[in-house]
Amino acid sequence: MTDQTPASRAHRPRSRWLTVIALGAAFVAGGVTTSGLAMAAEGMAMHHHMMMGPPGEMHAMAMAHVDKMLDQVAATPDQKARIHDILKTGFAPMAGMRGDMEATHRSLHAILSAPTIDRDALEHLRASHVAGIDVASHGMTKAIADAAEVLTPDQRAKMAAIMSEHHKPS
Repeated sequence: MTDQTPASRAHRPRSRWLTVIALGAAFVAGGVTTSGLAMAAEGMAMHHHMMMGPPGEMHAMAMAHVDKMLDQVAATPDQKARIHDILKTGFAPMAGMRGDMEATHRSLHAILSAPTIDRDALEHLRASHVAGIDVASHGMTKAIADAAEVLTPDQRAKMAAIMSEHHKPS
């Protein structure tokens, strides 16, 4: 049986919001990695297809979305500034992943085009790439939690409601 006290109900929207963001970030990171390795294995030019645009452009699009959400929950200018700073710092490790993916592509190409496939090198490449994603996702998760704490419980609840409405299954 679950705890249905007012305190437990008040905590749920924040947990849902953080869970949705964390899972979304993990999904994107995992999807980019999985599709990137698949394209590299098929010999496609991963560096041309993996990213939707230059990192600065992608960051600007993401921050525009954050601003829209913050406007919808009536965040103050101070809250917006603090959240921008937190997210900029927390998401910085993701910017380096583009270069890492290009290096991974070159290494993968070398391993798979060799006369003999070095399975240990392939496994080492996979493990190091996953470790890099893990480090970046820890920073992202911390930034998301820190940003969420800048908002009031009512703002987080409103954001959770907006996100739930926007992401209803069709």
